[in-house]
Order: sequence, then C-alpha cells, then structure tokens
Amino acid sequence: MGERSESLCRQTRMLLGQNAQLIPPGYDLAEAQHDLATCDLLHSRFGRLQQLPRKAEDTEMALGSDILIAALEGYALARAIGKGAGIDALKETMATRFCGRRWASRPATE
Repeated sequence: MGERSESLCRQTRMLLGQNAQLIPPGYDLAEAQHDLATCDLLHSRFGRLQQLPRKAEDTEMALGSDILIAALEGYALARAIGKGAGIDALKETMATRFCGRRWASRPATE
C-alpha cells in the first residue's frame, strides 16, 4: 500500500470512528482499526529490519579495511625482516595485487 492509499485508509477510519451512524451492519470497524495498528507496528519493525543489512555491510567494510591495513603493515614488516619463510611468495602476491600502482613498481630495497 502506498502513501496515498494509506492516507485514504487512515482518513476513512477516522471518519467512520467519528460517525458511527454511517457504519452499516456487518462492517467491523474494530477489525479495521486493529489492522491499521498492526500495520503501524509492522512499519516500525520493517524500518529497523531494513537498517540491519546496511549496518552489516558497514561493519564488513570496516573489518575489511582493518584487515587490509594489518596485512599491509605485516607485509612491510616482513619486507624489513628479510628473505625466507615465504617472504618471496608474499612479495610476488603483493606485486600482483598492486600491479600498476606507484609504490608496487618501486625496486625492492633489500
């Protein structure tokens, strides 16, 4: 239901609530009011549920950034320590990852 339809429903419910003599037998105004209240509750919960994936994506992005920073710092530390223990393979992987970037193309200072 769109905004305009919802507005129409609310206005109609209010009008009928104020003019009970207009309500024909068999029309359940209480049920309509209950449905609208339930819809309001659902809107509130749905809004919070929609925030959840955005917050999860933000958290994932922040964690990814932290992980990448730690990896880059670890790589810099490994380069400073020297050769061996898989450092050459790591350098090759990093060179591939940052191919074309300014600092990746600098000659190694070992």
